[in-house]
Amino acid sequence: MKLDSITLSSVLSEIKNNYLPSKIVEVKQISKYEISFALKNKQILRNLFISIRPDRMAFFIKESFFSEDNFPSLFLKQLKSWIEGGMLTDAQHYDFDRFIKLSIEPYNRFGKIKKYQLLIEFMGKHSNIVLIDDEEIIKAPLKQVGSDVNRFREIKSGNLYVYPPQQEKNNLLKTGPKQLIQIWKKYLTENKENYLWEFFLDNFKGIGGKTAQEIVSFLDFSPKQIITDIDEQKFNLLSVKFSLLIEKIKNNNFNPTVLINNSTGQIVDYFLFSPSAEQDYKLIPFQNTSSCLDFIYNKLIEKEKKQNLYNITRKIIIKNIEKLTEIESSLLKREKEILNCEEYKKKGELLKANLWKITPGSTEVKVIDYTDNSLPEIMILLNPQLSPLQNLTHLFQKYKKLKKNADMIQKQIDNNKQELSELIILQNKVNKKMNSLEDLICIYNQLMKLGYIKKNNDTPLRKKAEQQPAISKFLSPDGWTILVGKNNKQNEYILRNLSTGNDFWLHNLTKPGGHVIIKNHNNLDSPPYLTLNFAASLASYYSKTKDKETAYIIYTKRKYVRKAKNSKPGKVIYTNEKTFPVTIEYETIKNEIDKMIVV
Repeated sequence: MKLDSITLSSVLSEIKNNYLPSKIVEVKQISKYEISFALKNKQILRNLFISIRPDRMAFFIKESFFSEDNFPSLFLKQLKSWIEGGMLTDAQHYDFDRFIKLSIEPYNRFGKIKKYQLLIEFMGKHSNIVLIDDEEIIKAPLKQVGSDVNRFREIKSGNLYVYPPQQEKNNLLKTGPKQLIQIWKKYLTENKENYLWEFFLDNFKGIGGKTAQEIVSFLDFSPKQIITDIDEQKFNLLSVKFSLLIEKIKNNNFNPTVLINNSTGQIVDYFLFSPSAEQDYKLIPFQNTSSCLDFIYNKLIEKEKKQNLYNITRKIIIKNIEKLTEIESSLLKREKEILNCEEYKKKGELLKANLWKITPGSTEVKVIDYTDNSLPEIMILLNPQLSPLQNLTHLFQKYKKLKKNADMIQKQIDNNKQELSELIILQNKVNKKMNSLEDLICIYNQLMKLGYIKKNNDTPLRKKAEQQPAISKFLSPDGWTILVGKNNKQNEYILRNLSTGNDFWLHNLTKPGGHVIIKNHNNLDSPPYLTLNFAASLASYYSKTKDKETAYIIYTKRKYVRKAKNSKPGKVIYTNEKTFPVTIEYETIKNEIDKMIVV
């Protein structure tokens, strides 16, 4: 889902013209990187949705509201505390780049009116949402960025906010025809074989590849147009039409349209001002950009849900088909034994008649088969650890057991065949209906009814991140990442899933408490003193250590920590440990936690 400056500009125009000022009725965090604001303007409620997921960035107004529970995070608590109930007074597009500023006046019954800005940086995997005050001090970042990640631009609570570095590109809205021609001439000297759309991509802020191609189509050129094939006269005409494009952007004069593949029903792309469709594709027009983006985002969510459901149901079905196939093989082997159970009886009778011939410790005995008219000699295998009488008893017991289980085995074979047949039918259905969310949900529910999925399991439609325990993450004064578990489930999770052998593990020596992990990204033999002291303070704080009491914190590398066999979650044994004494002061550590916590 593309999200560039022209799209952001269009949504901002909608917000300014229809929803300012608005009261922020409620703040919700849908997932780790998705935030929504319920806005009330002239008794009309709308939802401002923001996503900084790298694969699915979004910014638009929704008419519907999210019913999901809030994703628990410190960032959400801070937004609720500082801006929920306040007024959204302005929305600005910073230098026509992928950067939004939302101005907010929080509800304040007494004292001086404070002002906040919510800054939204759409920068791929480096995207972030940061709340700053009127002095540009960071109050709450969605993602804290330490010096180990970016030395020049730390994003941490209490720091002065530093704006992202400026690109050496032009602002599309501030570029007139004459300036466009100058940029073109300069570009020609360095990039002679490039396409025309690459000229717009390389020279203007916030423009993606697909939007650059859409601009070229609007200017009546092919996306495969080579820039050197355009003479100065043609480019002068292009610059005139370029001015019309700028006016469209400034006036938010767009015709948002979604391109759908008829055969698959999948979204191919969306256009704001220059839609084009080929055979087997259809165009769906929208009244405004927000409704267009909302439609696309819902389709992407549906696609993700379908993929998750397909993967889960397919995995469960294949796993159980393999299991039932193994059971079938075992049952058929058992059935064969039952069909031959008379052989055990015959051998028992023959052994009974020849007990006098058997010496203790024999592994076999040769006897005459008097049940056959030709009286052949047959060999009967014996267990040398059993006496002759015990061998005889064993054969008769096996005969009786198999005879008794004959009907039950047949019933088990029939039931197993039926289950296997049902699963194979469901497997074929899953493969045929993999693009239908409704059908996949029905198949999932059917698997639940058949007992292959436990009813108390989390639904697969929930996001993976929501199924994981919430782990507290901190940045130490040296910029090292520290993870803290506060209960057995979290302790188990950080040990098993979030730590590696060279990380450092800390725990209170004498009192119950949480596990603390220092991430050793540089594979050093020991952490810096300030990092170790802060991590030890956390291990002490999240244990039963009293205020102003000295705690003895043990630490060792994670590879020297292991689970004892059959031990409870969070219980470990360790070696090569060292002891680090630390005196805990609740107020001090609370202040440090507020500054250093990473959401």
